[in-house]
Amino acid sequence: MRLNRNTVGAFAATATLLVGGGAALASSSGKDEQGRRAPCEARLERIAEQRGISVERLTAQVKARLLARIDAAEKAGRISSERAAKLRERVAAASICGARHHAVARIAARGMLRAAAAFLELDRRELRSQLPGTSLAALAGKQGKSVSALEAAMVAPAKVRLARAVANGRITQARADAAAARLEQAAEQLAAHVFPKR
Repeated sequence: MRLNRNTVGAFAATATLLVGGGAALASSSGKDEQGRRAPCEARLERIAEQRGISVERLTAQVKARLLARIDAAEKAGRISSERAAKLRERVAAASICGARHHAVARIAARGMLRAAAAFLELDRRELRSQLPGTSLAALAGKQGKSVSALEAAMVAPAKVRLARAVANGRITQARADAAAARLEQAAEQLAAHVFPKR
């Protein structure tokens, strides 16, 4: 489902809480569940060591490149000055590892929207045209479908992946159950959200 960035971005913060069963919290503390360095943090340290610089210097270089790209996009007229200012603020406040989890959250939100579209028997263009000014729950109601069935459909694909991860020994059942509970909460919020009019 390729909806606009604002649509998906509205749920990134919520989805961050559910993706990976707490991986985002582990990243923010720099440690995983066993107290080891989180993979993202460890990877940054390796890259910085290979380049002979500190993690702080590496982070500054990455942010400088991002800011240069924003400047170039603004200068070329691809984004407005207001949008450029907001992006600069986000880059200044962001951490590299946090940005990764934000991206993962956006992917999770897209997956939920894709599943909702399938449940509502709409293609992405139809869903995109019908959502502004309403909610997924309202669209389901117009079709005579229950909101609880919509929410269940939205989380079903992710639950299948969680079950597979448990079966393969990648995560524990307890962690999968916790992630599933957060998925259900996020689906409830996404279903009830009234999308802004264009």
